Amino acid sequence: MIAILSDIHANFPALRKVSEELEKEKVSSLVVLGDIVGYGAKPEDCVQWVVEHNGEAVMGNHEAACVGRLPLDWFNPLAKEAISWTKRHLSTFSLGFLSVLPDKIDKHGFLWLHGSPSNPIEEYIDNREVAQEIFYRFQFWVCFFGHTHVAEAYLLREGKVERVPLLAGGEFEFNPHTRYLVNCGSVGQPRDGNPRASFGLLDPGQRKLIVNRISYPVEEAADEIITAGLPETLAYRLFAAW
Repeated sequence: MIAILSDIHANFPALRKVSEELEKEKVSSLVVLGDIVGYGAKPEDCVQWVVEHNGEAVMGNHEAACVGRLPLDWFNPLAKEAISWTKRHLSTFSLGFLSVLPDKIDKHGFLWLHGSPSNPIEEYIDNREVAQEIFYRFQFWVCFFGHTHVAEAYLLREGKVERVPLLAGGEFEFNPHTRYLVNCGSVGQPRDGNPRASFGLLDPGQRKLIVNRISYPVEEAADEIITAGLPETLAYRLFAAW
């Protein structure tokens, strides 16, 4: 079983709850699809958790900003402030770990990245038109991505692209005659209207994916953000999931 986590965003209470769920499963591998840090108050704890659990991680846009690959002007004011704060609260070791993350991973028979095959760090896959262009431009069977904080999948079958929302979680088996773009959602900051942490469990042998949504102590994560002196808006939107 492969655990798929994305967009943890320094939300350690959410990550801790997901970790408890993973301990119940027969997880052999962990893949983290970028944005381990940013917005939340516990970036160091989250990076250390990924390291301790031998996670195979790709670089997200927030990591890219922290290590100088993306300019701060790429981000909105809230994100800029959070990134500047995050850089001051990461150890030298963690910054070094983030600096060498690959843009994408091609492993286990799947493609793994943060944004899109076109631009693994920056581009959003957030509608059928973008998904269709990617299907036609790139050759892959299943590509797992993050970045949008929305749990959903895009399927290409018989020349048509279908969007499958995973707001409440869900499961499906991969068909060898269908192609897939799959977002298992955000652990630490969902933006699909469901504030519960989202993550995936993949059985590559059975070609089966389960997307789980679980509750976590949102109040604790919000209090940490406010106590840390980060913008209060970053705390409030954990409840609204926008």
